[in-house]
Amino acid sequence: MVKRLFVVLAVAGFAAVSALAQPKLEVVGGETYDWGKVKPPKEGHLEAEIKMKNVGNRAMKITDVRPGCGCTKTDPDKFELAPGEISTMKVKLNISPAQSGPIQKNITVSWADLEGSKAQAAMRTNNTPIPVGADTTVRSGYIWLKADVQRALMFTPSIYFSFNDLKVGQESTSKMEVTNNSDQDVVFSDWSTEGGIVCNQATRVTLKPGQKMEIIAKLVPAVKGNYTGGIKCKTSHPDHADLDLKAYGFVQEPQSPVFQNSTTPKQ
Repeated sequence: MVKRLFVVLAVAGFAAVSALAQPKLEVVGGETYDWGKVKPPKEGHLEAEIKMKNVGNRAMKITDVRPGCGCTKTDPDKFELAPGEISTMKVKLNISPAQSGPIQKNITVSWADLEGSKAQAAMRTNNTPIPVGADTTVRSGYIWLKADVQRALMFTPSIYFSFNDLKVGQESTSKMEVTNNSDQDVVFSDWSTEGGIVCNQATRVTLKPGQKMEIIAKLVPAVKGNYTGGIKCKTSHPDHADLDLKAYGFVQEPQSPVFQNSTTPKQ
């Protein structure tokens, strides 16, 4: 009876110790890396070096690092960390040509107790039983990447014209708004068009800081199929010396069934 009680107490004590002794991963400096207000990077992405520390009291293993859409990473320099040890990883936040304003992405990081991870791997490989009390829990957390991209010129809703309802021989219109976010006047000049587009802008236009300008593109397509055209101009701002505003769409024939109401012929 005494021996059985001792065994029960020993198992209970081991479970209690296991519950308290856990690996814990923490991002040095906080879980959010914020570049703050930045100009659009010429390379197309922002770079950072993230340090992750095992602040728990057991050795751990980083089991997975999964970037969300819009960011990439290199493998950490260490996957197995003793208590207090640090692993370093380089990440990139991709910035598309049209992105501006606040951007937020995340990377999911998962980790587990090192001995528990080894025990689980042995079970999968050799069908070795997992020891009683082994910690096989996989834990996860997020690293947040943030930036506020400040462009001298902001294009709304996009930096290209989208024609959504093109038909042969019928006029279609697409618009965009340009805002001067810089602290200086920006002059637009030397306007030209491609693909049969007619633009409402043709002369020199000066936008003062904070001012907006509407660019309207009109098109009467002559043939069906994929369409590509655009509007070009020059500006006085060094970051946008040459603007090439592309236009896209798909041209249907005016009598295409896509634009007809389907009816069932009478018998």
